[in-house]
Amino acid sequence: MKQVAPVPTPCPSWTGFEIGGFGAYTYGQIDTHTDLTGTWELFHDAEVAIQDRGNRSLNTSGGEIGGIIGYNYQFGGNWVVGAEFDGGYMFLRDSKDQEFITDFNRIPTDFTVAAAFKTHYLLTVGPKLGYAFCNWLPYITGGGAWADVDFEGRIAEPGGNFRFDRSVEDTRTGWFVGGGVEYMLNNHWRLRAQYQYIDFGETGFTRMDNLGLGFISHRSIDMREDNAQFAIIYSF
Repeated sequence: MKQVAPVPTPCPSWTGFEIGGFGAYTYGQIDTHTDLTGTWELFHDAEVAIQDRGNRSLNTSGGEIGGIIGYNYQFGGNWVVGAEFDGGYMFLRDSKDQEFITDFNRIPTDFTVAAAFKTHYLLTVGPKLGYAFCNWLPYITGGGAWADVDFEGRIAEPGGNFRFDRSVEDTRTGWFVGGGVEYMLNNHWRLRAQYQYIDFGETGFTRMDNLGLGFISHRSIDMREDNAQFAIIYSF
């Protein structure tokens, strides 16, 4: 008898709402900057030495855990367009300090320069565009990003009264771009791997010395993040 070939299983649809949870590895590219003005300009050696040690990296790695809400629509055969909101708690922080001796008013003087930062959450929202290969969906994405940053800076003469201490807590608005791939296990469950590059720009503060001598310190921080996310998603 002539055998009839089985009918191929049709490809699933990517249209629908989705929710999910994710974990992520995050690498923070954190650059701090120090610019001294005012009376510092009369003490060139100390000004240069402190600025050199204040312009330093706090690059560090951490993690994120959070959730996903989104919607996809498949059209034109295999094209998929969607929008998504991700929100998670962030474990990312670092601090550094350095003590050194420099010439200050022709006297060798001990100084300490310190900086610290931490961030607690990351929110992203934006569209995505992909092309489905049956159960596989590679895509690109981009949009807006929000995070908090706590930045602390200190310049001090250990054991002395001369010092600068200040911190800033700021909610930063930035942008992200990235891409990923999803695999549909069945009509409801999917797995995903995604990468995001996120830029939050610069924030900081200006501080005058505590003795009122006209020494002015400008401290700032640039925060960027590389985020590798792995998620499980339920669609309906």
